[in-house]
Amino acid sequence: MCQHGFRLAVFMAVTGLLLPNAVIASDLTLAQADTETPGAEKKSKLIDLWRPGDPGERMNIRGQVSSIDGTPLSGIRISLRQANGEGDYSENYQATLETDAKGRYQFGSVVPGNYIGAKHVHLTVYQDGFEYFDTSILFKGDPNLDEHYEGGTAIFLEESTVKGETILFGRFDIVLTPE
Repeated sequence: MCQHGFRLAVFMAVTGLLLPNAVIASDLTLAQADTETPGAEKKSKLIDLWRPGDPGERMNIRGQVSSIDGTPLSGIRISLRQANGEGDYSENYQATLETDAKGRYQFGSVVPGNYIGAKHVHLTVYQDGFEYFDTSILFKGDPNLDEHYEGGTAIFLEESTVKGETILFGRFDIVLTPE
């Protein structure tokens, strides 16, 4: 495997982009990664709040919702809202997602601008049989992020170039506690 292919495989494994049992043998294989492979595991549906011309850096967050025993939970509705790239709230940056059969979800947006403190995305889950879940996704490296901020969990965003465009990728898993 060439060095470029190896670096990409390591990046994909670290950020969770590498599909289980996938083998990357050459740059040709990497170039064909956008084509569907029979038997390959499909990603959860992307809900994209970003629109061309929106200010701010594009990001894509994905994760999995599971119960406290590690069982993936399908059909869980996740509500999210955030400020746009300039720190203003609007209906364009709120949505309700639903986890797929393996408990996975993903959404595209922009890194929110500062709105009274640290940059953040609000997430809530209200599901019968589980405790109410309410938190914020925060971003490591945000100069306004106080180490003692109790309103959420800070994640790392990894930069990547996709079809000539820079996008930041992050992961945020949710564990629900039974009532």
